[in-house]
Amino acid sequence: MNRLKATVLLTFSMLITSMSFAQDTIVQATILDSADVQADMLYNSGISQYQNKNYKAAISDFSKSLELRADFEPAYFNRAVCKSEEGDLAGAIVDFDKAITFVTDNPETWYLRGQGKYKLKDTEGAVADFSEATKLNVNHAQAHYYKGVIKFEAKDYEGAIKDFTKAVSADKRHAYAYNDRGSAKRQIDNIDGAISDYKKALLIDNKMAFTHNNLGSALRKKGDIKSALMSYSKAISLDKEYHIAYNNRGSAYFDSGDFKEAITDFSSAIKLKADYAFAYNNRASAKFKLKDYAGCVEDCTKAIELDANYSYAYQNRGNAKELLRDDAGACADWKMAGQLGAEGVKSFVGMCN
Repeated sequence: MNRLKATVLLTFSMLITSMSFAQDTIVQATILDSADVQADMLYNSGISQYQNKNYKAAISDFSKSLELRADFEPAYFNRAVCKSEEGDLAGAIVDFDKAITFVTDNPETWYLRGQGKYKLKDTEGAVADFSEATKLNVNHAQAHYYKGVIKFEAKDYEGAIKDFTKAVSADKRHAYAYNDRGSAKRQIDNIDGAISDYKKALLIDNKMAFTHNNLGSALRKKGDIKSALMSYSKAISLDKEYHIAYNNRGSAYFDSGDFKEAITDFSSAIKLKADYAFAYNNRASAKFKLKDYAGCVEDCTKAIELDANYSYAYQNRGNAKELLRDDAGACADWKMAGQLGAEGVKSFVGMCN
Protein backbone atom coordinates (compact mmCIF):
# COMPACT_ATOMS: atom_id res chain seq x y z
CA MET A 1 0.00 0.00 0.00
CA ASN A 2 1.28 3.44 -0.89
CA ARG A 3 1.33 5.05 2.53
CA LEU A 4 1.92 8.34 4.27
CA LYS A 5 2.32 10.51 1.20
CA ALA A 6 3.01 14.19 1.87
CA THR A 7 2.91 13.75 5.62
CA VAL A 8 5.99 15.37 7.10
CA LEU A 9 5.49 19.09 6.74
CA LEU A 10 8.55 21.32 6.91
CA THR A 11 8.09 24.25 9.25
CA PHE A 12 9.72 27.42 8.01
CA SER A 13 9.98 30.20 10.55
CA MET A 14 9.51 33.30 8.35
CA LEU A 15 10.23 35.69 11.18
CA ILE A 16 8.33 38.94 10.86
CA THR A 17 9.93 41.60 13.02
CA SER A 18 8.23 44.64 14.42
CA MET A 19 9.41 47.93 12.96
CA SER A 20 10.63 49.25 16.32
CA PHE A 21 13.33 51.55 15.03
CA ALA A 22 12.22 54.99 16.22
CA GLN A 23 15.09 57.45 16.14
CA ASP A 24 16.16 59.57 19.11
CA THR A 25 14.65 62.80 20.27
CA ILE A 26 16.06 66.07 18.95
CA VAL A 27 17.83 68.51 21.26
CA GLN A 28 15.76 71.67 21.22
CA ALA A 29 17.16 74.95 19.91
CA THR A 30 17.35 78.02 22.09
CA ILE A 31 15.12 80.44 20.12
CA LEU A 32 11.81 79.27 21.57
CA ASP A 33 9.52 81.00 19.08
CA SER A 34 11.14 79.64 15.90
CA ALA A 35 9.44 77.15 13.56
CA ASP A 36 12.37 74.78 13.99
CA VAL A 37 11.89 74.71 17.74
CA GLN A 38 8.19 73.97 17.33
CA ALA A 39 9.05 71.22 14.84
CA ASP A 40 11.52 69.74 17.35
CA MET A 41 8.97 69.85 20.14
CA LEU A 42 6.34 68.12 18.03
CA TYR A 43 8.90 65.56 16.91
CA ASN A 44 9.90 64.83 20.51
CA SER A 45 6.23 64.50 21.44
CA GLY A 46 5.83 62.02 18.60
CA ILE A 47 8.73 59.96 19.93
CA SER A 48 7.12 59.92 23.37
CA GLN A 49 3.78 58.84 21.89
CA TYR A 50 5.54 56.11 19.90
CA GLN A 51 7.28 54.80 23.01
CA ASN A 52 3.86 54.58 24.68
CA LYS A 53 2.50 52.78 21.60
CA ASN A 54 0.11 55.63 20.83
CA TYR A 55 0.84 55.34 17.13
CA LYS A 56 -1.99 57.47 15.79
CA ALA A 57 -1.03 60.33 18.10
CA ALA A 58 2.61 59.91 17.12
CA ILE A 59 1.70 60.09 13.43
CA SER A 60 -0.21 63.29 14.09
CA ASP A 61 2.74 64.86 15.89
CA PHE A 62 5.23 63.86 13.19
CA SER A 63 2.89 65.22 10.50
CA LYS A 64 2.61 68.57 12.29
CA SER A 65 6.38 68.65 12.67
CA LEU A 66 6.76 68.10 8.92
CA GLU A 67 4.35 70.94 8.17
CA LEU A 68 6.86 73.20 9.88
CA ARG A 69 10.00 71.58 8.47
CA ALA A 70 9.45 69.76 5.17
CA ASP A 71 13.00 68.37 5.02
CA PHE A 72 12.90 66.78 8.50
CA GLU A 73 14.12 63.26 7.60
CA PRO A 74 13.79 61.70 11.10
CA ALA A 75 10.11 62.69 11.18
CA TYR A 76 9.48 60.92 7.86
CA PHE A 77 11.35 57.86 9.10
CA ASN A 78 9.48 57.61 12.37
CA ARG A 79 6.10 58.41 10.84
CA ALA A 80 6.77 55.51 8.48
CA VAL A 81 7.52 53.25 11.46
CA CYS A 82 4.27 54.27 13.15
CA LYS A 83 2.27 53.78 9.97
CA SER A 84 3.71 50.28 9.72
CA GLU A 85 2.64 49.55 13.27
CA GLU A 86 -0.86 50.72 12.32
CA GLY A 87 -0.90 48.43 9.27
CA ASP A 88 -0.63 51.23 6.71
CA LEU A 89 2.25 49.64 4.82
CA ALA A 90 1.68 51.59 1.61
CA GLY A 91 1.73 54.86 3.55
CA ALA A 92 4.86 53.75 5.38
CA ILE A 93 6.65 53.04 2.11
CA VAL A 94 5.80 56.55 0.84
CA ASP A 95 7.39 58.01 3.98
CA PHE A 96 10.45 55.78 3.72
CA ASP A 97 10.77 56.95 0.09
CA LYS A 98 10.80 60.53 1.30
CA ALA A 99 13.32 59.79 4.06
CA ILE A 100 15.66 58.20 1.50
CA THR A 101 15.58 61.33 -0.67
CA PHE A 102 17.15 63.22 2.25
CA VAL A 103 19.41 60.51 3.72
CA THR A 104 20.49 57.81 1.29
CA ASP A 105 22.97 55.92 3.46
CA ASN A 106 20.84 54.76 6.40
CA PRO A 107 20.64 50.95 6.07
CA GLU A 108 17.65 50.77 8.45
CA THR A 109 15.51 52.86 6.12
CA TRP A 110 16.23 50.56 3.21
CA TYR A 111 15.70 47.48 5.38
CA LEU A 112 12.38 48.64 6.82
CA ARG A 113 11.09 49.74 3.44
CA GLY A 114 12.06 46.30 2.14
CA GLN A 115 10.16 44.65 4.97
CA GLY A 116 7.06 46.66 4.07
CA LYS A 117 7.40 45.66 0.42
CA TYR A 118 7.84 42.02 1.44
CA LYS A 119 4.63 42.10 3.44
CA LEU A 120 2.86 43.63 0.42
CA LYS A 121 4.17 40.76 -1.77
CA ASP A 122 6.53 43.01 -3.74
CA THR A 123 9.38 40.52 -3.47
CA GLU A 124 11.45 42.07 -6.25
CA GLY A 125 11.33 45.47 -4.58
CA ALA A 126 12.01 43.92 -1.19
CA VAL A 127 15.12 42.10 -2.43
CA ALA A 128 16.42 45.33 -3.95
CA ASP A 129 15.97 47.16 -0.65
CA PHE A 130 17.46 44.39 1.48
CA SER A 131 20.42 44.25 -0.90
CA GLU A 132 20.98 47.99 -0.53
CA ALA A 133 20.82 47.62 3.26
CA THR A 134 23.53 44.95 3.17
CA LYS A 135 25.68 47.10 0.89
CA LEU A 136 25.53 49.88 3.44
CA ASN A 137 26.00 47.48 6.35
CA VAL A 138 27.49 44.12 5.44
CA ASN A 139 26.65 42.87 8.94
CA HIS A 140 22.93 43.63 8.71
CA ALA A 141 21.78 40.16 9.78
CA GLN A 142 18.06 40.79 9.30
CA ALA A 143 18.45 42.05 5.73
CA HIS A 144 20.50 38.95 4.85
CA TYR A 145 17.90 36.82 6.60
CA TYR A 146 14.96 38.21 4.66
CA LYS A 147 16.79 37.79 1.37
CA GLY A 148 17.14 34.14 2.35
CA VAL A 149 13.44 33.91 3.22
CA ILE A 150 12.45 35.23 -0.21
CA LYS A 151 14.80 32.83 -1.99
CA PHE A 152 13.49 29.93 0.10
CA GLU A 153 9.92 30.78 -0.85
CA ALA A 154 11.00 30.87 -4.50
CA LYS A 155 12.53 27.39 -4.03
CA ASP A 156 16.05 28.73 -4.61
CA TYR A 157 17.38 26.69 -1.72
CA GLU A 158 21.07 27.04 -2.57
CA GLY A 159 20.69 30.82 -2.73
CA ALA A 160 18.72 30.82 0.52
CA ILE A 161 21.48 28.86 2.26
CA LYS A 162 24.05 31.47 1.19
CA ASP A 163 21.96 34.33 2.59
CA PHE A 164 21.14 32.52 5.85
CA THR A 165 24.87 31.82 6.21
CA LYS A 166 25.55 35.56 5.89
CA ALA A 167 22.88 36.21 8.51
CA VAL A 168 24.46 33.87 11.07
CA SER A 169 27.91 35.22 10.26
CA ALA A 170 26.63 38.68 11.14
CA ASP A 171 24.68 37.46 14.18
CA LYS A 172 25.85 34.17 15.61
CA ARG A 173 22.75 33.98 17.82
CA HIS A 174 20.24 34.27 14.98
CA ALA A 175 18.27 31.13 15.83
CA TYR A 176 15.71 31.65 13.06
CA ALA A 177 18.44 31.83 10.42
CA TYR A 178 19.96 28.55 11.66
CA ASN A 179 16.52 26.92 11.64
CA ASP A 180 15.69 28.14 8.16
CA ARG A 181 19.09 27.23 6.78
CA GLY A 182 18.46 23.76 8.15
CA SER A 183 15.11 23.66 6.36
CA ALA A 184 16.74 24.75 3.10
CA LYS A 185 19.33 22.00 3.51
CA ARG A 186 16.55 19.48 4.04
CA GLN A 187 15.03 20.54 0.74
CA ILE A 188 18.25 19.59 -1.08
CA ASP A 189 18.60 16.37 0.94
CA ASN A 190 21.56 17.55 3.01
CA ILE A 191 20.10 15.85 6.06
CA ASP A 192 23.24 15.86 8.19
CA GLY A 193 23.63 19.59 7.54
CA ALA A 194 20.00 20.18 8.44
CA ILE A 195 20.32 18.26 11.71
CA SER A 196 23.42 20.27 12.58
CA ASP A 197 21.68 23.59 11.93
CA TYR A 198 18.54 22.67 13.86
CA LYS A 199 20.70 21.71 16.84
CA LYS A 200 22.57 25.02 16.60
CA ALA A 201 19.26 26.88 16.62
CA LEU A 202 18.12 24.98 19.70
CA LEU A 203 21.36 25.72 21.54
CA ILE A 204 20.39 29.38 21.17
CA ASP A 205 16.68 28.96 21.90
CA ASN A 206 15.49 25.58 23.15
CA LYS A 207 11.86 26.77 23.31
CA MET A 208 11.26 26.89 19.54
CA ALA A 209 8.70 24.13 19.04
CA PHE A 210 8.90 24.30 15.26
CA THR A 211 12.65 23.65 15.35
CA HIS A 212 12.18 20.56 17.51
CA ASN A 213 9.58 19.42 14.99
CA ASN A 214 11.96 20.08 12.08
CA LEU A 215 14.78 18.24 13.84
CA GLY A 216 12.43 15.30 14.35
CA SER A 217 11.61 15.17 10.64
CA ALA A 218 15.28 15.31 9.67
CA LEU A 219 16.11 12.54 12.15
CA ARG A 220 13.20 10.49 10.86
CA LYS A 221 14.44 10.85 7.28
CA LYS A 222 17.86 9.68 8.46
CA GLY A 223 16.22 6.62 9.99
CA ASP A 224 16.76 7.53 13.64
CA ILE A 225 13.14 6.98 14.66
CA LYS A 226 13.80 6.89 18.41
CA SER A 227 15.43 10.33 18.37
CA ALA A 228 12.78 11.64 16.00
CA LEU A 229 10.04 10.62 18.43
CA MET A 230 11.84 12.44 21.23
CA SER A 231 12.10 15.62 19.16
CA TYR A 232 8.44 15.54 18.14
CA SER A 233 7.44 14.94 21.75
CA LYS A 234 9.50 17.94 22.83
CA ALA A 235 7.76 20.08 20.22
CA ILE A 236 4.37 18.94 21.50
CA SER A 237 5.35 19.59 25.13
CA LEU A 238 6.18 23.18 24.15
CA ASP A 239 3.03 23.66 22.07
CA LYS A 240 0.07 21.45 22.94
CA GLU A 241 -1.83 22.81 19.91
CA TYR A 242 0.87 21.86 17.38
CA HIS A 243 -1.15 19.67 15.03
CA ILE A 244 1.73 19.23 12.56
CA ALA A 245 3.96 17.79 15.28
CA TYR A 246 1.24 15.31 16.27
CA ASN A 247 0.88 14.26 12.64
CA ASN A 248 4.64 13.90 12.24
CA ARG A 249 5.05 11.95 15.46
CA GLY A 250 2.25 9.69 14.27
CA SER A 251 4.23 9.14 11.06
CA ALA A 252 7.30 8.20 13.10
CA TYR A 253 5.26 5.74 15.15
CA PHE A 254 3.96 4.33 11.87
CA ASP A 255 7.52 3.84 10.65
CA SER A 256 8.35 2.01 13.87
CA GLY A 257 5.39 -0.34 13.36
CA ASP A 258 3.42 1.01 16.32
CA PHE A 259 0.20 1.61 14.41
CA LYS A 260 -2.01 2.07 17.46
CA GLU A 261 0.13 4.93 18.77
CA ALA A 262 0.20 6.33 15.24
CA ILE A 263 -3.60 6.38 15.17
CA THR A 264 -3.68 8.13 18.55
CA ASP A 265 -1.43 10.91 17.26
CA PHE A 266 -3.22 11.27 13.93
CA SER A 267 -6.49 11.52 15.84
CA SER A 268 -4.99 14.23 18.06
CA ALA A 269 -3.93 16.16 14.96
CA ILE A 270 -7.46 15.88 13.54
CA LYS A 271 -8.98 17.02 16.83
CA LEU A 272 -6.82 20.14 16.69
CA LYS A 273 -7.42 20.73 12.98
CA ALA A 274 -10.64 19.21 11.69
CA ASP A 275 -9.82 19.92 8.03
CA TYR A 276 -6.39 18.25 8.13
CA ALA A 277 -6.57 16.00 5.08
CA PHE A 278 -3.03 14.63 5.56
CA ALA A 279 -3.86 13.32 9.03
CA TYR A 280 -7.04 11.58 7.78
CA ASN A 281 -5.08 9.86 5.02
CA ASN A 282 -2.31 8.89 7.43
CA ARG A 283 -4.77 7.50 9.95
CA ALA A 284 -6.33 5.55 7.11
CA SER A 285 -2.91 4.03 6.35
CA ALA A 286 -2.48 2.96 9.97
CA LYS A 287 -5.97 1.47 10.03
CA PHE A 288 -5.14 -0.44 6.85
CA LYS A 289 -2.11 -1.94 8.57
CA LEU A 290 -4.38 -3.07 11.41
CA LYS A 291 -6.76 -4.59 8.82
CA ASP A 292 -9.50 -2.09 9.64
CA TYR A 293 -10.37 -1.69 5.97
CA ALA A 294 -13.76 -0.10 6.56
CA GLY A 295 -12.13 2.47 8.83
CA CYS A 296 -9.50 3.08 6.17
CA VAL A 297 -12.19 3.77 3.55
CA GLU A 298 -13.97 6.13 5.93
CA ASP A 299 -10.84 8.18 6.62
CA CYS A 300 -9.77 8.27 2.97
CA THR A 301 -13.24 9.47 2.04
CA LYS A 302 -12.94 12.28 4.55
CA ALA A 303 -9.52 13.22 3.19
CA ILE A 304 -10.97 13.36 -0.33
CA GLU A 305 -13.89 15.49 0.84
CA LEU A 306 -11.34 17.96 2.19
CA ASP A 307 -9.08 17.76 -0.87
CA ALA A 308 -10.71 16.51 -4.05
CA ASN A 309 -7.29 16.21 -5.73
CA TYR A 310 -5.66 14.08 -3.03
CA SER A 311 -4.36 11.34 -5.31
CA TYR A 312 -2.91 9.08 -2.60
CA ALA A 313 -6.13 9.12 -0.62
CA TYR A 314 -7.87 7.75 -3.72
CA GLN A 315 -5.13 5.14 -4.12
CA ASN A 316 -5.32 4.09 -0.47
CA ARG A 317 -9.10 3.94 -0.55
CA GLY A 318 -8.90 1.78 -3.67
CA ASN A 319 -6.56 -0.63 -1.90
CA ALA A 320 -8.96 -0.93 1.03
CA LYS A 321 -12.00 -1.36 -1.22
CA GLU A 322 -10.29 -4.22 -3.03
CA LEU A 323 -9.89 -6.08 0.27
CA LEU A 324 -13.55 -5.37 1.04
CA ARG A 325 -14.40 -7.07 -2.28
CA ASP A 326 -15.60 -3.80 -3.83
CA ASP A 327 -13.73 -4.31 -7.09
CA ALA A 328 -15.65 -1.68 -9.05
CA GLY A 329 -15.07 0.91 -6.36
CA ALA A 330 -11.39 -0.02 -6.14
CA CYS A 331 -10.89 0.36 -9.88
CA ALA A 332 -12.67 3.72 -9.94
CA ASP A 333 -10.43 5.01 -7.15
CA TRP A 334 -7.22 3.69 -8.72
CA LYS A 335 -8.09 5.29 -12.05
CA MET A 336 -8.77 8.61 -10.34
CA ALA A 337 -5.50 8.33 -8.41
CA GLY A 338 -3.65 7.78 -11.67
CA GLN A 339 -5.30 10.75 -13.32
CA LEU A 340 -4.25 12.91 -10.37
CA GLY A 341 -0.63 11.79 -10.61
CA ALA A 342 -0.25 9.07 -7.99
CA GLU A 343 2.76 6.87 -8.61
CA GLY A 344 2.55 3.11 -8.72
CA VAL A 345 -1.12 2.65 -9.62
CA LYS A 346 -0.65 1.51 -13.21
CA SER A 347 -0.38 -2.13 -12.21
CA PHE A 348 -3.58 -1.85 -10.17
CA VAL A 349 -5.45 -0.16 -13.00
CA GLY A 350 -4.19 -2.86 -15.31
CA MET A 351 -6.09 -5.44 -13.25
CA CYS A 352 -9.30 -3.55 -13.96
CA ASN A 353 -9.15 -3.99 -17.77
